[in-house]
Amino acid sequence: SSSTPPPTSTTTGTVTTTLSDPSICSPPNGPFTDVWVTITKVTAHINGDAGPNDAGWVTLVDMTSAPKQIELFSLAQTSLTCVLQTLGSTTGLPPGNYQQIRVYLLANDNPVSGNACASVNANNCVEVNGTLKPMLLSSEAQTGIKIPSGQITSGGVSLQANQSADIDINFMACESLVMQGNGNVRLKPVLHAGEVTLNTSTLAGKAVDSVSGNAIPNALVLLEQVPSGANPPIEAVKYTATADSGGNFFFCNLAPGPYDVVIAATTWDGTTGVTYNPTVTLQVPLGSNLGSVKLTPETPVTGSVLSPPATVSGQITTTAATGATPASTDNTAAVVSLTALQSTGGGTPVLVVVPIFSSTPAPPNVTTVAGTTSAPCPSGTDCANYSLDLPGSNPVVGTFSSTGTTYGPPAASPAIFWILATALTPGSPSAPGVADCTPPALPATFDSTTQVPLNPGTSNPAHNIAFTGCTSGL
Repeated sequence: SSSTPPPTSTTTGTVTTTLSDPSICSPPNGPFTDVWVTITKVTAHINGDAGPNDAGWVTLVDMTSAPKQIELFSLAQTSLTCVLQTLGSTTGLPPGNYQQIRVYLLANDNPVSGNACASVNANNCVEVNGTLKPMLLSSEAQTGIKIPSGQITSGGVSLQANQSADIDINFMACESLVMQGNGNVRLKPVLHAGEVTLNTSTLAGKAVDSVSGNAIPNALVLLEQVPSGANPPIEAVKYTATADSGGNFFFCNLAPGPYDVVIAATTWDGTTGVTYNPTVTLQVPLGSNLGSVKLTPETPVTGSVLSPPATVSGQITTTAATGATPASTDNTAAVVSLTALQSTGGGTPVLVVVPIFSSTPAPPNVTTVAGTTSAPCPSGTDCANYSLDLPGSNPVVGTFSSTGTTYGPPAASPAIFWILATALTPGSPSAPGVADCTPPALPATFDSTTQVPLNPGTSNPAHNIAFTGCTSGL
C-alpha cells in the first residue's frame, strides 16, 4: 500500500530475511525447553515512526497463505556455527534506509491442524518445565511486533538500487517471554534486527584452566552492558551461553556492543571438582575472539585441592506498608528475582552480574507465601527461603585488547557480593511483572553495610532480605 511509484528492475533491491535466536534460557540455564512461533509476514518502512496502517510499508516476506512455524531453540548457535532460518527473499523493493521492521504472528484463535501447539489450542506456544503452554499474545497478530530503529543495527537497513541485503531478525525469546504468577507465559517482545555480517556481530572464546591449560566444560558466560543512566552502574545481562565440552562459547547476531564478558565455572559434582574465580573482560567489541580465557582455580580455605562452590542462603520477607490494604499480614506475596553482583574495582568500578551455579531460571525467582507450621514466617509477613551457589572468590578483571588482554590479580579473600532482590507482582495480562513493593529492589545502597562476604567452599547462612510497602498478593 505504498504511494511510491512502481519501481523498475534497475532501481530496485533484493532482501533475504532470516530468523535467529540465542538460546539463553533453555536448560540448564532456564525453564524453557521449546519455543514455537508461527509467522505470517515481515514488513519494513523507511519511517521509524510509521504506524502499522500507514502508507509506505513494503513486504519483505509474505507467508499469509502458508504461515511458517519455527522452533526458536533449534536456531541456537553451536560451537562456532551461527544457525539462521531463512524466511524468504523478495525482489523489486524500493531503495532506502529502512528504519522499522514488523514481524506478524498468526493469532491463536484458530489453531492450524497438526501444528506443534495444537494440543494447547494455539499456534504459538512454549514448553516450560516439561509442560506445553500457549504463548499469550497481545496485538502481535494485528499490528505486528515492532522493531524500531534503536533495535536495528546502525539504526536501519540500507538497501541500494540493484543491490541485495541480508536481514537477520533476532527473536531474543528469553527477554521476550514473561512468566506470570498464574503460570501463563506472555509474549512481551524484545526483538533486534540488522544486516547479516557474521564476521562483525559475533563474540567467541574458550574457557581454560590457568594451571593445567585444560578446557573447562559447561562454563557459564554472560554478555553484559550498563543501561544508559543507571545509577549505581549495575550491569544488565543481555545474552548468556554455556560453554561446550571443549570449553568453547560463541554468540552471533548480537545487538550493538561493546559488551563486558563475565565467565564463572565449577566442575564440582558433589564430591570432587574445582570452582574458579569469576573472570571479567571489559569493553569487548563485536567481532572479537577472546581466544583462551584462563580461569584461576580458587584456593580453598581448608588447604584441600577440592573447592566446591560457596553458598549464600537466607530468607526473603514481604510486608505491607503501615495502614495499607492488604493489612501487613500474610497477603503480600511477591515474585522476587535474585541476582548476584560483584564489583570490578579500579577507578570507575561497575557492578557485574556473576553467574549463579543452578539449573533454575537465571536469575532465579522465588515467591513469598504465607508460612506453615513446618515452615513458619516471621509474624505479619509472607516469606520464602533461598540458597545460591556462587564462586567464593573475587573476580579477575581485565580490559579487552586486540593484542592480548592483561588481567589483574583478584582482590584478597573474602569475596564480596551483593545480592540484588527485585520484587514484582505475580503479573496479569494487563500488567505483567510490575513493581510490587516500595522500594521495588533491595539493597538500596551497595556498601559495606549490605555486602555479603564469602570464602571458597564456605557458606553465609543468614543473609535476610526484608521488603516493606508491598501492596499486591497472589
